[in-house]
Amino acid sequence: MAFATRPLAALAAALAFTGGLAATAPAAAQEGVTIGAAAPLTGPRANLGRYFKQGVEMAVEEINKSGGVLGKPMKVVFEDDQADNPNVAINAVNKLVKMHKVQAFLGPHFSVAQLATQKIYCDNAVSVTGASGVPVTANNCKTVIRNRANDNLQAKALVEYARNTLKIDKLGVLSINDDFGKAGSARVIQQIEAAGLKPVRVESHNPEDKDFSAQLGRLRDAGVGLVIMWTHDNEAALIVRQAKQLGLTMKFAGSTSLSQPVFVKLAADAGDGALSSSDFVPGNPDPAVQEFVKKYEARTKTEAELYAATYYDAAWMLSKAINQAGSTEPAKVREAFNKLQHKGVLADYRCEANGDCNHQINIIEIQKGQPAVKTTVRF
Repeated sequence: MAFATRPLAALAAALAFTGGLAATAPAAAQEGVTIGAAAPLTGPRANLGRYFKQGVEMAVEEINKSGGVLGKPMKVVFEDDQADNPNVAINAVNKLVKMHKVQAFLGPHFSVAQLATQKIYCDNAVSVTGASGVPVTANNCKTVIRNRANDNLQAKALVEYARNTLKIDKLGVLSINDDFGKAGSARVIQQIEAAGLKPVRVESHNPEDKDFSAQLGRLRDAGVGLVIMWTHDNEAALIVRQAKQLGLTMKFAGSTSLSQPVFVKLAADAGDGALSSSDFVPGNPDPAVQEFVKKYEARTKTEAELYAATYYDAAWMLSKAINQAGSTEPAKVREAFNKLQHKGVLADYRCEANGDCNHQINIIEIQKGQPAVKTTVRF
């Protein structure tokens, strides 16, 4: 695969960074290294984009205080990819690569957006993403780097925890009927079958559904002991609340959604006991996590969160790789990731040839309204 070798071009003076990071005049821009960021800044997942942006901005401030990139300030230009909207993501990445001439960027975060845009950036830039879909690093794109555990690892950790720790073999699956949910559900079912079992019941729901009583009733009637969910924060919270209202005794586990702040707040006491596989929760006693939480909450006046931590780490990893490469040339930066070792907030990173750099996941339980780490599974 060929790599573009065009140098980073200066941003035009009239272009403003989304959310207040101002672009400088061309002469000033030449004094820094500009990276791009594709994030959901509008639409239903804009809250995720806010965390993403805050994490990146905090990292860039620290990077520049510690010497910057190639001895120059690191700058970031944001484009809106609207999360899981492939067409908007394509436009965002096209702007970053073709208009802003970036040769390295952060995101897109959602797997469907990653897969839709890889044909654009793979010849032109290195992307560091938290997209967890397994195909993201199995799509023959040589310049993608992932700093979160993929869906296979998350699903495997949940199934093993259910069987070995909770002693529950009657597992059900409930997922949202979108690309995220379909892919996650398939991975969960695959891991259940790899354990020599069959899912007792498999259910799905449509995006923005509000009533889950039919699905919950069928899961109950099938004798499910633990429901593994692959859905979004809001829907997951409604599901566990309705399960409590119906008097159901089954337990719930799932993706990172079940330990996110939105889930914890909306689920209230119905969320207690819910399990998730997640790369980050602010209550993790690990010193690196606690240092990040303290700095982030002091800076933003908001609770530290997974996506802020993901892209804080991603910005630091990218800056280190560029410095180690001594260049912003995509091929050289990608090669530097093969040798990169970085102790971050989510993990101690080491990158495989396919771009996967994170080989651990936490099992989280909601206890009295707070996500708590039960164990860390390393692969």
